[in-house]
Amino acid sequence: MVELVSVRLAAEWTTDPLWVSKGDDPIPANYSAQRLRSDFGVPAELASAIDAWDAEFQSVYNRDDPAESGFTDESVADAWDERGQRLAEALAGALGVRVEFHTAAGDRVFGG
Repeated sequence: MVELVSVRLAAEWTTDPLWVSKGDDPIPANYSAQRLRSDFGVPAELASAIDAWDAEFQSVYNRDDPAESGFTDESVADAWDERGQRLAEALAGALGVRVEFHTAAGDRVFGG
């Protein structure tokens, strides 16, 4: 099995929300939560919660006018960001590695 070095949880339009650094590879690989579960044993409930968190972000993407994409309600955006932080912290605990959390609201680091 390849050594997992770190994970970055960062919702981005039209891509998976996880960036995984493995072994000696200098380029992080884009991962879905389910792939992270399959490759590194992330608990099913946590992977599903990450999927739901990312789906909420993807649902506010406006393909016709990407500049108009995003949450329209600040309290909804804040709650989404807080859920992401809790997911990143849980992911760090489950994997035992450094997990970086990144959104437009800022960056946080959890774990190792």
